Amino acid sequence: MSAPDLSSRTTARAVARRFQVSPQHGLGQNFLVDREVRDAIVASLPETPGQLVEIGCGLGSLSQGLLEADHSLVGIEIDPSCVAALGLLRAEFPAFRVLLADALQVGPEQLLVTPPYTVVGNLPYQITGAILPRLMAWAPPPLVCLLVVQREVAHRLAAPAGDWSLASLSLRLVADVELRFDIPPDRFWPSPKVHSSLIRITPREDLAAGRGGDLLRLARPIFQQRRKQLHHGLANALGVTSQEAAEQLRSVGIDPQRRPGTLAPDEWLRLIEGLGPGARPQG
Repeated sequence: MSAPDLSSRTTARAVARRFQVSPQHGLGQNFLVDREVRDAIVASLPETPGQLVEIGCGLGSLSQGLLEADHSLVGIEIDPSCVAALGLLRAEFPAFRVLLADALQVGPEQLLVTPPYTVVGNLPYQITGAILPRLMAWAPPPLVCLLVVQREVAHRLAAPAGDWSLASLSLRLVADVELRFDIPPDRFWPSPKVHSSLIRITPREDLAAGRGGDLLRLARPIFQQRRKQLHHGLANALGVTSQEAAEQLRSVGIDPQRRPGTLAPDEWLRLIEGLGPGARPQG
């Protein structure tokens, strides 16, 4: 028997009642209930995505679209009531596996996935900052991550260097980020108060080449003064005078009057490489 159309708002509400799913704000449960958006997400997958891992299956709208497109899918869902509801899809697609777990606590080994694999999901807004570095640290890394996140976060992560945060820098050291499209609140049930966006994250060779720890230790105190000119933050990070910090920046071809968020990853690397053994970040 085929499962009902889970991209329908009416159907989603009926399934939620049947399985006693009450959308929880604490779990960030805003279920996708729009076929057009669902199909656009499926169409954004790589041509050969490998096995798919879905974070936060919810009631199964996106899961259904992925399975109907003949993809191999493993789901992660933290809500036992949603896992029960996903039984509607498992009855139609017996190979569909769902792990009852916190996505922040699992990795490829628990999911029994092998490369190549692609991560997809409508992420709870509150875990975005924590889940992205974990996904980039999965070994082996995913081929691509297609994630629905808060629009403000998506636009910030995908923006060119100009007003980056430390989180943006950390991600862009190890991945390329592309904004695919925005999603209005009324495409979800219940509707969130903010817009969402789909981003495509493509992990690649670490630009820092093993120096990421040093780079982020340097960048962290500098970003604490991200609205100030760069030489002030560098002076704070190194425990030197502002004049000495400015000279250090000039020596590697960086204008001391720039703001931290304007530096691209290669400029941060140039700066960390230009620091002598006696001029490493404090702490």
